[in-house]
Amino acid sequence: MIPTVRLVWLVTLGIPITLLALFGGQGFFLAAIYTVLLVAAVAADRLATQDPDLADVSREMPLRWVQGRSGRIRLHVRWGGRRKGHLLIRDLPPISFETDSTLFRLVMAAGRSRVDYEVVPRQRGHYPFGPVAIRSRGPLGLLERQKVLKVAATARVYPDLVTLSPRERTMPGPKLQLSGYRRLRIHGEGREFHQLRHYVEGDDLRLMDWKAFARRGLPAVRDYRAERNQRVVLVVDAGRLMTFRVADRLRFDWAIQAAGRLARSALGMGDRVGLAIFSRSIKVHLPAGRGPGHLGRLSDLMCEAQPDLDEPDLGGALHTLLRNNPRRALVVVFTEIADPRSAEQVLRHVGALAPRHLGVVVTLADADLMAERETPLVDADAVYRRVSADELWWEYRRTETALERQGAIVIRARADALAAETVERYAEIKRLGRL
Repeated sequence: MIPTVRLVWLVTLGIPITLLALFGGQGFFLAAIYTVLLVAAVAADRLATQDPDLADVSREMPLRWVQGRSGRIRLHVRWGGRRKGHLLIRDLPPISFETDSTLFRLVMAAGRSRVDYEVVPRQRGHYPFGPVAIRSRGPLGLLERQKVLKVAATARVYPDLVTLSPRERTMPGPKLQLSGYRRLRIHGEGREFHQLRHYVEGDDLRLMDWKAFARRGLPAVRDYRAERNQRVVLVVDAGRLMTFRVADRLRFDWAIQAAGRLARSALGMGDRVGLAIFSRSIKVHLPAGRGPGHLGRLSDLMCEAQPDLDEPDLGGALHTLLRNNPRRALVVVFTEIADPRSAEQVLRHVGALAPRHLGVVVTLADADLMAERETPLVDADAVYRRVSADELWWEYRRTETALERQGAIVIRARADALAAETVERYAEIKRLGRL
């Protein structure tokens, strides 16, 4: 039996009455009557409190969870008592799942009922749910009886590969479609001939097919599309620098989300996509492939991967991935270049990919750094911070310029726009035929 808050307050109220009994007179009889009534009420409530074993609870929830997106959990409650049950039910979701409340009060007759609540998973991975606690309260609300049900369940939280960010919603039609909602052909500047079609106002006259015009008597233009079946290799840094937080997530989480969105887009374009996650060595590797199940395999690996505190070996990872792959590939490295040692590795190894492969470096822009460069100079400390911020910014720029001179592409964007910017640049690469 567990005393309730109501019983604690009633006992506390009896303390001054008991103190009155020390002064004799009617205080003694008042304290005695109060004590007898309270004991009688507790005894009656104990007898009337029903067995919580008469209740049973099962949990219903989605099979797949998406990081940062809410999901609904439904608890199915069955009560087998003859009288109404006064139940208090508490569920225990994983600690990384945010929710308003998981405590529910039910008054129900024999039969079934249900309660729903919303949770938002904040981290990727596998997370077991805890047990469900059930308390049966007496009609007077003085005592409770409890049992704990082990309702086994594990949530698999995946990176968000579906929801469009505000930046992606503002993209023109083709780029929005490229985000994975259907297979897309980018027309106009690709290198693979697709078809002849009738000329419409606004078409580039350089694409006019004059022989077809002469043969048919109607103006026709050559329609091109981006090449398919090209190789895209996603290389995600899971080392020390990727464990720092930006906004409400790790740098690694933002990189995984951008890599997943790019993979979805590239598979929708008909390209072959491979994945490697590395720190001191390669932790996860999935060879380039395509097909209906390939995105699922990619998302499973992205769900489970976690960063560590090791120093990353980018050179070793790229050597292992590309040594037996002479075919040209788009190699997209998701990493951090704020640290001088990391910037040096990226310059040495990504810059060396050309001319065989096209290297792309994707990194988060430092919002705090940019804000510091725009802060008014009001005192000596502000001047010192501004100078430091400018030095760091110029280090960024020198690294980016050096990579671009070596033929690489640098994508640097804020966390909430990183995935959109990456997909947009991929679309541009395909449209211009740079692969």
